[in-house]
Amino acid sequence: MSPIRSVAVLGGGISGLSTAYYLSRALPHNVPITIYESSKRLGGYIESTRLMLPNASGTGREENVLFEHGPRTLRVNKRGVSSVNVFDLIRQLDLVDDLIIVPKRSVAAKNRYIFYGGKINMIPYSITSILKLYFSQPLFRGMLSEVLREPFRRNKPMEVVEANDESIGSFMTRRFGPRITERLISAAIHGIYAGDVNQLSVKSLFEPLWKNEKTSGSVVSLWKRRKSPGINGEENPYAERHNEHLKELLARNKNVMDYLRDASIVSFKNGMQSLTDRLREVVLSSGNVTVRYEDPALHVENVVDGIKVTSAKGARTYSHVFSALPSRTLAGLVATPLAELLRKIPSVSVSVVNLFFSNPRLLPVTGFGYLLPKAVPREQNPERALGVVFDSDAISRHHGKGDLPGNLQDSLEGTKLTVMLGGHWWNHDQPVKEQDEAVALARQLISRQLGVNETPVLAQATFQESCIPQYVVGHHANLQAIHKAVLAQFNGKLILVGASFLGVSVNDCIYYARVAVEDVITHSGKGISGLESKALYNY
Repeated sequence: MSPIRSVAVLGGGISGLSTAYYLSRALPHNVPITIYESSKRLGGYIESTRLMLPNASGTGREENVLFEHGPRTLRVNKRGVSSVNVFDLIRQLDLVDDLIIVPKRSVAAKNRYIFYGGKINMIPYSITSILKLYFSQPLFRGMLSEVLREPFRRNKPMEVVEANDESIGSFMTRRFGPRITERLISAAIHGIYAGDVNQLSVKSLFEPLWKNEKTSGSVVSLWKRRKSPGINGEENPYAERHNEHLKELLARNKNVMDYLRDASIVSFKNGMQSLTDRLREVVLSSGNVTVRYEDPALHVENVVDGIKVTSAKGARTYSHVFSALPSRTLAGLVATPLAELLRKIPSVSVSVVNLFFSNPRLLPVTGFGYLLPKAVPREQNPERALGVVFDSDAISRHHGKGDLPGNLQDSLEGTKLTVMLGGHWWNHDQPVKEQDEAVALARQLISRQLGVNETPVLAQATFQESCIPQYVVGHHANLQAIHKAVLAQFNGKLILVGASFLGVSVNDCIYYARVAVEDVITHSGKGISGLESKALYNY
C-alpha cells in the first residue's frame, strides 16, 4: 500500500494549485490534501481585476476594463513540453472556449520594441525587416560585425571553466560583444525576469547556448567546428521523459493544438485569473482537498511518522509535504543546512501600474509594447522602469476571436497600458510601494517616452513583493546541493515545486508540479526532492 497517507501543500499560487490538482487526480479519494495559504485568496501573483466605468460611453450602461496585476499571456510553443502541457490542462479545465488567440501575423506578435537612443526602436521579425531596420534604427548600429565574428571568438576563459557557470552578460559579451548584450539581451532579461543580465546564470537560463559553446565551440548552430563528445559524459536522464510527455500531450490534444496552430500567445476573456479560479473550483470539487486560508506555515519539521507542519492556527502531521513557497520563505521554516541553501536564491519586486485612457489612439506606435535595456542612461529612465505593455494592442478585437466590442477583455474602446517598475533596479534603490507614487512615475515615464500626457480615467498600481526568483550564477550547483539537503533532512517526504527552482513561467510552474507529483506517485512517496529534472545531471 502507498505510504502517502496525507499531503500538505504549502502555498496556493499557480504552483500550489497545480500540485493539488495533479495530486487529487493521482491519489486515492480517501487521501486528504490540505492547502496552506497565507492570504484570503488562491492564485498568488496571477490576479485579474475588472473595474467599472459608469456610463463611460454615453449608452446608459456600465462599462468595464480588465487589469492584469501579474502574468497576462501564455506563449504557444508546440515543441515545448511545458507549453503543450498547459493547454492540456486548459482542455481538462474546459477553458478552451475562453481563450483569446493572438495570431503570429498580428501587429501585437510582430511589433515589439526597445527604447534606446531616446526613441522607440522596432525589433526585427523577419529577414526583410532585419535589412530595413538595421540601417534605420540606432539600436542596431555596429551589431552586424559582432554577430559575424561570433564563430571565431575564443571559448571560455579558465575562471569560467573552473566555476562551471557564468553570467548571461559575461557570456553574451564574450560571444557577441557589448552592444548586443547591453542593448538587446539586457532588455529581454528585463522583460522576462526583471533581472540583471550581469547577475543571472547563462547555464540555468540559456542552457542550449551554454551547451552549444561547450560541444561546438560556437553559439550559432550553423558552425560546428570543434565537436566534443557529450557534456561531461552525462545526459539529462529526464530528457527522454520530457520527449515522451510531449509526444503523448500532442497526440492527446491534437484538436486543441490545431486550433492554436497560428497562435503566438493567448490570454482569457476574463483575464489570467480564469485559469487559477477554474483550478480552484475543480480542486475543491474533488472532495479530498481543503484550504486553510490566512493560515501561513511557520515551521516544518521531520518527525517519525511524517512531517509536522506548524501554522498560525495550530500544528498537524502529514506523511508528505509539497512546498510551493518562495525559497526564502521556506528557508524561514526549516533548519540549516537546507535553510542556508534556500536563501541563496534571491528574488526581485516589481510595481505593476495599470492605466486606461478613453482615447483609443494615444500611442505613436502599435504593437505588444517596449522594453528598456540597461544601456539606457539613468537620466532617460529615472523611474527605473523595465518596460511598457500596450495591452489595448496586445489583446485586441482586431486580431482576436470573440464577439465582445472594443478590446476583447474590455467593453469599450480606449488605450490600456501596463508599466513595470523596479526589478533588480531596486536592489540598490528604494522600492516604490505606494500606489500614488507608482502611478505618478508611470505617467511621467509615458509622457517623456511616448508623448502620452492625458489623464487616465482608471489607474491602479500593485506592489508585487519578491515576485520573480533570480537564478543567479551558480544556481544549478545550488539546486544540486538543495536536492541532497532536502533528501537528507526530510527523507523524501518534503518535495519542492514552484518558480524558485526549475522555471519562473506559468508554463514551467504547472509542468514541473506535474512531474514532481508523478515522481512521488511512481516511487510510492520515497526519495523525491522535486528537483530531479535538473539536479541529477551535470552539463
